[in-house]
Amino acid sequence: MALHCNTEEVTVDELDFGNLKMPSGKYDKPVVVDNHDGTVTFQYEPKELGTHELHIRYNTEPIQGSPYKFHVDSIVSNKNNAIGKIDVSVDGAAKTEVSCHDNKDGTMSVTYVPPSPGEYKVSIKAGNQHIKGSPFITKVTAEGRKRSQITIGHSSEVTLDVHEKEVKCLNASIVAPSGLEEPCFVKKRQDGSLGISFTPREEGEHLVNVKKMGNHMPGSPFKINVLAKDIGNASKVKVTGEGLKEGKTHTENQFVLHTSDAGFGGINFSIEGRSTAELKCEDKDGVIICSYKPTEPGYYVINLKFADHHIPGSPFTVKVIGAGSNIIRETIKKKIDQAPIADIGQETSLIFRLPGSNAFDMAAKVTNPTGVTDDAVIVDREDCLYGIYFTPKEPGIHTISVRCKEIHIPGSPFNEFNIYTREAGPGILCISVEGKSRADINMKEISPGMFCVNYKVSEAGEYRVGIKFNDEPIPDSPFKVYILPDGGGEKD
Repeated sequence: MALHCNTEEVTVDELDFGNLKMPSGKYDKPVVVDNHDGTVTFQYEPKELGTHELHIRYNTEPIQGSPYKFHVDSIVSNKNNAIGKIDVSVDGAAKTEVSCHDNKDGTMSVTYVPPSPGEYKVSIKAGNQHIKGSPFITKVTAEGRKRSQITIGHSSEVTLDVHEKEVKCLNASIVAPSGLEEPCFVKKRQDGSLGISFTPREEGEHLVNVKKMGNHMPGSPFKINVLAKDIGNASKVKVTGEGLKEGKTHTENQFVLHTSDAGFGGINFSIEGRSTAELKCEDKDGVIICSYKPTEPGYYVINLKFADHHIPGSPFTVKVIGAGSNIIRETIKKKIDQAPIADIGQETSLIFRLPGSNAFDMAAKVTNPTGVTDDAVIVDREDCLYGIYFTPKEPGIHTISVRCKEIHIPGSPFNEFNIYTREAGPGILCISVEGKSRADINMKEISPGMFCVNYKVSEAGEYRVGIKFNDEPIPDSPFKVYILPDGGGEKD
């Protein structure tokens, strides 16, 4: 660090810069540089955090303003060695790799790519001590991220000393030494004997129950012994291939898993990023060839699990380059207030819109918490807007069933749908539409806690409609919608 002092009225040699008091009470000596312009610069490498005092004297008397006080928040002994002196770590919802770059100007750039949404704690230490404000809390959301997943089995096969012509009426289960019982797959082998396949999870003697029409087959339960080497061990899986280092859009990016020394276990392969990706896995005697084919550039997170545990290095963060697919995304948000709670004996209403319907075809029923169902009053409010009215007689959740031509109305028509937030409380409602063309989204509150959403697009094709409440997707969101061509007009 450096301080500047004006010395126009005296010479540098006449000043005494000998006393710099540290927070501990000890004294140190700064380096003084004469700038030959009537000023001097004090250079000092702090050794302690806290408030320091610089004493400057002239003819044994303190000059005006002395002692000068300054506060040290962090210690970096040499800006050219900043990376070696500063430690940055990120802890949170998932393991995160951190990259630091020394800018050679006393600053450092830090980059990290969180593999999943959630709260992360960024700790920055200098000289093994947190800098001011550290650790920093950041909230990472999954806005606009897509996930693809594939699972393949890798099980142990055991032959049983029993023959049976038909296996359709057979069922089998295996009991581990701990007493855990799981179903297993039974099949007929080429020599006519029966075989079972299962994923070993425990070492020791297992019992295999094979039953026909609920009765044990001769010899059942069968005893088999599971060795330690048969149990799936994710730490022994090896992975090779450039697909986990860098990827390209519209290309099958490949990598290989080697599981021959890892025992038996299923493979779970998932990827999350800016687009969904076509996934492939092919098992060739313990060598599993995997590939993914994204359509948008950006950072992707690849999770690889064997026997329900991450393999070494997983999750992997991969930068995908190349041309995108020109997907356009539109989003609107609305702050939602708490809807009023219905009281016993007070008329309650539910408002919704169903395009293309007729009031004469509509019917509604309400089921109270004890299971009793009564007819509800349904009122046509014009423009395909309907109101359902009933008076609750007891506290609890009431279920409303609405039918059009004796068929339950759908939860979300193609380009217009209703959202009910009464039980969700206050928060932020977010609607997004993405696809080949820009969407014009409109959201209208038709009654407290009830909203009607419609959108227009200019091109046919597949679209994704996302609905989030307080940054959390609602059940089944995002929804896939296919807009049919309509003579080139907008979708309403």
